[in-house]
Amino acid sequence: MTPLEFATALIAYCYATTGSVTSWGRTPTHNRRVGGVPHSKHQIWLGADVVYDERPPLATARRRATALGIRLLRESDHDHLQAL
Repeated sequence: MTPLEFATALIAYCYATTGSVTSWGRTPTHNRRVGGVPHSKHQIWLGADVVYDERPPLATARRRATALGIRLLRESDHDHLQAL
């Protein structure tokens, strides 16, 4: 998946789930500052963090992400989405 394909899928996901992107592309320096993993997909524009107006149930969120070809990881205060 290219960054443009990921962006298209991410926009569709957020539109369907009332999500807002809080973090997307990061430089390696910024990624370290925010505690990101060393090989974070954020650094290549294939990872993003999303918060919601009303957080969907995990099963619903995963179904929507999978249908768009992206992976969802639920964190305590946001969901992380990334290219497969």
